[in-house]
Amino acid sequence: MSIVRFEHVDKVYDLQAGRQTLFGALKSVTNPSSSGDLFHALSDVSFAIEKGEAFGIIGRNGAGKSTILKIIAGITKPTAGTVTVNGRISSLIELGAGFHPDLTGRENIFMSGSILGMPRKFIENKFKEIVDFAELWDFIDVPVKKYSSGMYARLGFSVAVSVEPEILIIDEILSVGDVFFQQKCFTKMREIIGQGTTFIYVTHDTAGMQNLCDRALLLDAGKAEFIGATTEAVSRYYAKVGQKPAAVPAKERRVSAVSSSERDIAMTPDDIKQHSLLTGANRHGAHGVEIIAARVTNAAGEDARSVPVLEPLTFTVLLHANTDIHNPTCGLHLFNRMGTLVFAAGTKQLRHRLPDLKKGEELIVAFDVTMNVEQGEYTFSLGVSEPVEGQPPNLGFIHDRHEMLGPVTVTTDDSEVYPFYGIAQLPMKISHRLKSS
Repeated sequence: MSIVRFEHVDKVYDLQAGRQTLFGALKSVTNPSSSGDLFHALSDVSFAIEKGEAFGIIGRNGAGKSTILKIIAGITKPTAGTVTVNGRISSLIELGAGFHPDLTGRENIFMSGSILGMPRKFIENKFKEIVDFAELWDFIDVPVKKYSSGMYARLGFSVAVSVEPEILIIDEILSVGDVFFQQKCFTKMREIIGQGTTFIYVTHDTAGMQNLCDRALLLDAGKAEFIGATTEAVSRYYAKVGQKPAAVPAKERRVSAVSSSERDIAMTPDDIKQHSLLTGANRHGAHGVEIIAARVTNAAGEDARSVPVLEPLTFTVLLHANTDIHNPTCGLHLFNRMGTLVFAAGTKQLRHRLPDLKKGEELIVAFDVTMNVEQGEYTFSLGVSEPVEGQPPNLGFIHDRHEMLGPVTVTTDDSEVYPFYGIAQLPMKISHRLKSS
């Protein structure tokens, strides 16, 4: 059963409300459509969140994310459409929302709990747990107007997660606070999700969203652009952030040497096509340049879906340009069985410049990756893009992206000492010196 459902929801704000002149008021009576400047925060948005699901909402600033959360929390109502919410909600939408600045932390805990419908006895039983988690015993009887933003966030989060909600809403608030508290919050959220609480998360921390959420909604200008796997929603989000770069006249193009790591790849386009692992599913992008085939091989050049830990795999892709492409970039993402991004890099990060491509040209790119990761199954994605001037260097305009490829399995020999513990191996040196007598 859906615990939250939006059906064809619109939310429209009149930006001139409360500032209208007498002439404007008279005009709106005779011509309502001209009343003020209307802003469509949401337009025909439909989605459903199932009970116990961890659901993310992502999009650029102004896309409508917080508007959806406020409608779910009952802070505002939709202009049109139907919204159904079945469950007790605890929300952390704005820093310190629901706190009275003149009241102490202790007083605000009881006030917030009562607003959320919790009996005083319940709050008394939870009080120590809340303050312990927030680590605010030294300040619990100080008015919260004297708290730092981090202290506000810690207390607000502690109250929100301690009242045993059926639906927990978190909006960007965890960007505040030190890394130790953020780790505590993620541990607590995983615990809550594991207990069956429906979790709705809005953040620009895409790694955090992929770590916690099974599905996500991508919003763009108030419209539902995509609903599905969180990894694909994040990928599509980055594709929306970048804009197609303007064409660069040939005479103005940089003619820079290709990285010295360029090598003669023995594999031919036909080899890659005949052994391609691309499925055509979970694919998106503008397709100015496409990944038309891809192959994974081991050190012997054989097709491989399994490799011992610390051994290499080569991911080889075949690109085809459907238009002239200036300075293309290509890379891969590796995800573990929990969907956590373990590693992502490519030509841009390794400063390996690929040649410009003319329409119709094909290019083979090979990534030699030593699998210094823990044993288990992994999926991967492959992508090709163009850099965009004025955008952060790690973002670009995505031409083609293939998600959820694989799996590839990393194995270990149980008879040998495991070379490391954790998700991945980091470079490490050990030294020692015996003190002489």
